[in-house]
Formats: sequence, C-alpha cells, structure tokens
Amino acid sequence: MHKLEQNNPNISIPDEAFEQIFNFFDAYQWHLDSRPLRSDNEINPDVLGYIFEKYINQKQMGAYYTKEDVTGFIGKNTIVPFLLEAARAKCGVAFDNPGGPTVWDLLKSDPDRYIYPAVRYGMEEPLPEDIAAGIDPGTLQDVVGVGSVQTMEMRKGWNKPATEKYALPTETWREVVVRRNHYSELRRKLASGEVSDVNELVTLNLDIRQFAQDIIETCEDPDLLRALWLTIEKVTILDPTCGSGAFLFAALNILQPLYEACLDRMAAFIDDLNRSDDSTARERFSDFRGTLSKAAVHVNWRYFIYKSIILNNLFGVDIMEEAVEICKLRLFLKLAAEVEPDSTHANLGIEPLPDIDFNIKPGNTLVGFARYDDAKRVITSKFDFGNVMEKLSVKASELQKAFDSFRERQVEDDGFGSNDQKQDLRDRLSGLQNELNAYLADE
Repeated sequence: MHKLEQNNPNISIPDEAFEQIFNFFDAYQWHLDSRPLRSDNEINPDVLGYIFEKYINQKQMGAYYTKEDVTGFIGKNTIVPFLLEAARAKCGVAFDNPGGPTVWDLLKSDPDRYIYPAVRYGMEEPLPEDIAAGIDPGTLQDVVGVGSVQTMEMRKGWNKPATEKYALPTETWREVVVRRNHYSELRRKLASGEVSDVNELVTLNLDIRQFAQDIIETCEDPDLLRALWLTIEKVTILDPTCGSGAFLFAALNILQPLYEACLDRMAAFIDDLNRSDDSTARERFSDFRGTLSKAAVHVNWRYFIYKSIILNNLFGVDIMEEAVEICKLRLFLKLAAEVEPDSTHANLGIEPLPDIDFNIKPGNTLVGFARYDDAKRVITSKFDFGNVMEKLSVKASELQKAFDSFRERQVEDDGFGSNDQKQDLRDRLSGLQNELNAYLADE
C-alpha cells in the first residue's frame, strides 16, 4: 500500500477524473523503451525526468537535468573501474601474469575497439597535401625572425574550419591534426602493451565498459568469471540526490550488458561441460547452474537482469518526494518494456513489479550518520557501559539480512513480500533510525 493510501484511507477519486487524464494521455504516442523520438507527440520514460526537472523551480531547489552523455561518462568511469579492481583482487592471475596471457591482451589485439569513434573519426582519409605539408616540415627548426618563417606560412590554413569528412563538428584543421596525432599515439600505446592498469583506461579515456564486457565474453577461466559475477551482482550504487533517476539509469545501462555477458558465458561453460565426459568437474559449475535457474523462472533473461539490478544494485535518495516517485516509475517502465503480453499465461505473463520502496527513498542525506565509523565515534565518545554500539551493530546486521531476504525472494522465485513483512521492516528501520538520531541530537 502506498504512503498516500495509508495516510488517506478514505480517499475517493471519481472515475470522471481518470477519464479526463486518460483522454489527455491518449493524445500522445507512448513508448516504454528509450527509442529516439521522431515526432512531437511521442513520449518515452526518459521524457518524464526531463519534464519534471523543468517543471520545478530549478534555482530554488538546485535541481538540473543531467543529460545522458554526462551521466554515462561519469558512471562508466566510476563503476567499471571499481568492478575491475574488485575482480583483480579475487583473481589476480588474469590481470597480472608475467609471460602469460592476461586481460590486457585484448587491448593489444584490437586497439581501435577501445578508442571511441569520435577520436578515430576521419583517420581512414589521408590529409589534404596542403595541410599535411605543415605537420613535419624541414623548416620546423628554423630560427624565428630570420627571414620568412616558412613553417608558419605552411600552417596558415590550419586555423580554418576543416571539411566534414575529416573533422568533427566545429573542428579546425589544427584541431584535426592534434586529434589525429593523439589517436596515433594512443593506438601505439595499446598495440605495444603499455597499458596494463585500470586507472590508465580512465586517464586515456578508453571505452572501459566495452573492455569489461569483452573480458567476460572471452573469459576462459571460470574463476575469473565467478569473480566478475560476484562483484557485479553485489555492487551497490547510491545516488544521494537521485532526482528523477538520471544517474541511476546510467548505472542500469552500464550494468545490463555486463550481467548479460556473464549469463551467456555461464551457459557456455555448462554447455561445454555437458558435451564432455568429465563428471568430476560438474560441481565446479553448480553456482552457475543455480544462477541460470534463477533467471529461467522469469519471462526472459533481460527481465531477470533488469529486476536484479533494480533490486540489488541501485539505491537513491532525494529530498523531493515527487522526484522519488518519478524515479521509481521510470524504473518500473524500463522493466515493463521487457515483457511481451501473452494471453496463454495468467495475468498475460506479466510478473508483479518489484517493491523498491527501500531502494529509492525520500529523505535528506545531509542529516544523520553517513558511516558506521561516524556513529561509533559519537556513541563511544561517552562511557558505553551498556555496550550500546555492539547492540546497535547487531540490530543493523539483522536488519540488513532481513532486507536482503526481502529482495532475494522477489528476484529468485517471483515472490512478493507480504504487507506484514514490509511493515515489520519499516518498523525496525524506523526504530533503529530513532535510536541513532537520539545520539546525534546529543552530539
């Protein structure tokens, strides 16, 4: 039951009000996926966030719509490095193996795959002769001021706009030359094997998400796949000012192909094993079989993936309750887009939507304890004769297990937590918050 229904049990809205709303909505073409809009009357879930953040008072609330290119760039260069470093800690031989194969061999074998198209643009075309003549002329080292400076004469045209087949929008010939030189040096580094560190992938602005996906898809070591899957499955991503969910959606789009690649690779390992006569190795892949069994319960793999990410990986808080509701709605629509109604199944084959009230919440992240160590410092700064910190830690640990169970049930067997179970979680969470807030108030 929604909070509005709890607070207003006698609320009654006449059917005529809904009819007017539906008639208004029917004037638009609605798409549940994120396809590009071709006409003014098309709406997809992404538009909901954009409209909301235009509707509110941006100056007063400090709320601005962050576009996909920004959220995607930040998301890739924070989430993927964490995943790779965590996998490296679990399966170091795949990353550091002197004289043997490593994941970095992918960069050497196909450097262009990890260099963004914008950097590579126009490289297949030789530069015009008048532009190329100024790149490394014989007069480059001539003393300036002695006679005519021929190098400057050769490069006079470099400040003019470059033609389309060579240049990105607004680039001059000088910028084209700089970009091409950067591409050549970058490609040389990758091809020679000089890049073997996760941080370098970020520094050089390489396609780190594609690199992570290729590691999974070409993985021959089940231990590496297991390390990557456990890391991806357990990573938690929090946006403390999530708004209508722009950054959470970027994280969703980053994790989805990695989830899918892991499931595909698990299935491939099991298929190979089934074709072999090695019965002793079957237990090694029992965890892979268990994961694929969980996925098989749902209408398709893509639905299982999105549901798992939404329930287990994504968390958000915002001070505006309207923003939180829109964020949850967008996540639900993303999930619903993966289901094709089937009249031969109960409820047209549509599963109940997950309960993410504990994942995406209204609240003020500037108030309260942010970390365990902060709470410990305040509580133990006075005489703790009653072992209060230890008791609170136990409560928090038990509550976390209850939350995990609540989410796991929804992912594994299409179950849905009962209202009593959810209310119990709310009560326990509220009680723990009140205890911590009491200590914070005395600080």
